[in-house]
Amino acid sequence: MMHRQNLFLNRLQKQGALFVEPDLPSPLMGYPGAFGIDLKKEAGNWPAIMKKVEGAVIKAGGKGRMGTWSYSYGWSTTCALAEYGKRIVEKKAKLYNLKDLWKCYDKYTPGAAWNGAPYFDVAKGMKNKKLTLVYEDTYVFGRGYMKVTDVKVPEKYLKIKK
Repeated sequence: MMHRQNLFLNRLQKQGALFVEPDLPSPLMGYPGAFGIDLKKEAGNWPAIMKKVEGAVIKAGGKGRMGTWSYSYGWSTTCALAEYGKRIVEKKAKLYNLKDLWKCYDKYTPGAAWNGAPYFDVAKGMKNKKLTLVYEDTYVFGRGYMKVTDVKVPEKYLKIKK
């Protein structure tokens, strides 16, 4: 599957297409294979990984047209949730408090912004505070962060019916 994604990204770049981010955003998803990037020396150092991936994408002509999250979702969420649980046990954070959760993400993802909201069940017309939808700001190579985490979704969109 990764081979197809590498070919896909390489073809998108050559055709001048826009590619906002992979389905599981991370600088490791497709970019290294598509652009021949060796990240052995950068392993585990997300800022160094992003710098190298960004340089390769820009060199290949993808500046301003391709992006991703600066930190892997899986890695970031694992670290942040472990920290969040630890802080809750230590009474330094409150369960279901998103500000406390974002502080945990911030600890492991410096420079990136996170946002999210409790899941809203339209059929029941209510929020489920036990399920939070989370997203990181998208980084566009050669341009920087899009600031999508600053956008507030109007409440009226939570009331849309079929």
